[in-house]
Amino acid sequence: MEEDLTHNTFSVAPPPPEHNPVKQAIARAEELGEKQIATTLGYFATMPASTGIIANPVLHHTPVDCNGAEITLDIRSFAIRGTVQESDIVRGKVGPMDVIFTGLFGAPGNSTELARFIDQKFFEKANSRQLIDEVAAFVKKFPGLGPEVAMHHFLILRKAKRGRPETQDRGVHDERDPESLLVEMISVHMENVAVGAVSAFMNCTLLNNPRITENDLVTSTRRFIEDEIEQKRNAFQVCYSLILGHHANEHEREILERMGTIQIHHGSAGSSMVARYMATLHTFSAEDFFIASHMALDGARHFGAIHDMSDFVQELEPLSPDQRAERIREKMLGGGLPTFGHPEIAAAGRGNQVQQDPRPAIYIDPVFKAIDAGQLSINQRQHERLSIARLIYLTAFVKGVLKPGKEDSPPLRLTANTDFGAWCVQEALGIEEADRTLLTYIFRGFGWMMDAREQLQQKMIRPVIAPDPKIVPKSSEDPTIPDLVSRVHGRLIREDPFRPQN
Repeated sequence: MEEDLTHNTFSVAPPPPEHNPVKQAIARAEELGEKQIATTLGYFATMPASTGIIANPVLHHTPVDCNGAEITLDIRSFAIRGTVQESDIVRGKVGPMDVIFTGLFGAPGNSTELARFIDQKFFEKANSRQLIDEVAAFVKKFPGLGPEVAMHHFLILRKAKRGRPETQDRGVHDERDPESLLVEMISVHMENVAVGAVSAFMNCTLLNNPRITENDLVTSTRRFIEDEIEQKRNAFQVCYSLILGHHANEHEREILERMGTIQIHHGSAGSSMVARYMATLHTFSAEDFFIASHMALDGARHFGAIHDMSDFVQELEPLSPDQRAERIREKMLGGGLPTFGHPEIAAAGRGNQVQQDPRPAIYIDPVFKAIDAGQLSINQRQHERLSIARLIYLTAFVKGVLKPGKEDSPPLRLTANTDFGAWCVQEALGIEEADRTLLTYIFRGFGWMMDAREQLQQKMIRPVIAPDPKIVPKSSEDPTIPDLVSRVHGRLIREDPFRPQN
């Protein structure tokens, strides 16, 4: 099957976009005799056309009530290849494999064989006695560490065992044919996913039973995965259960699958930049490519902000409500409020318009539906921590903060970013704090593959100009996303939003 896939599917490398505004601007400046402008633009001549993978313009506008003031949210929209939009994911029209296929190969298509290949590579490792034995030994020796530590440890061991490979046949570089490179990247990534998910499950088991022996840890993990396989779960579904520490029900799978699909779909600028840079540098092994990208993903100013949110909530827990609100305001005025604001979009403002990342609402909406359906129970500790997250939302966005000396001006408001939604979802599901960037890694790894394949064709490092106009969505009358964002906002400003609202 692997050979079949290689010849029929993996050989497809989407062409780089033709859009090249820098080159066009230089030509126009020379035509006008503007030598100084042409010379200055020449310093940017190596800037490529731009990315043909993802576009994220403001596409929707919706008014919401913020403490009596009407604030218009300018909602950013995301699209893969100009064909798959987030509303398709929310409606259940497309799933993770459709997004992966479109991103890797340039257009929608039949993703069945690709899905089988990904499953095959995952189960080769996740159902391997040797890997489970080795991960159990590691977890027993170093308990409580995040899955990224286990993944990096076993990646380095694999690299060491193989030695320095021949660059023609291994690693990430221009001379590799796209089929063999993609096969290797998927194989390496799915082994990493298996290690990370198995280590997360083992750490959860160990937390609940610190005296469990290494042999019993191996036995319980193997039995758990075998039960999942008997239920015909695919690789991603098995990972949901391993991360949760129990067999995921239908609602839990739906919540995590939507979040994971959006993680592929929306990109991830910092780790994508590193993925592109590693592809440009050329790595002697695919392991290096994934380690470097993953390190960026876990950075404090990236998805590591999810861990920062956990730390901040823990800091607020012993405080009174008034003290909590004051500390949130201090954090906001200091520019360090985790999971709010965004370095690349206008997610802060004092007027009646501010940009909004739709991802927090997209993630949280199915959690509210599961709670109301009686399919997701929130315990008291989780409810208290989610109430603190809600207080941060109310303080930072709904009420806003007045800066000293600007009391007569409208309050400064910050909108929540993707990490706020991810943190709330995983808190509601009871996922261990150390494991809260694993789901992002599982799915974002496919985005890095998309980035590497494009980067090897055109050296852009990171797109810093507008994407190819062909993939930019036009204005939309589709109410799916603005209605969802408004609905989640309305729920969060009510009392006890994480309790059933029937």
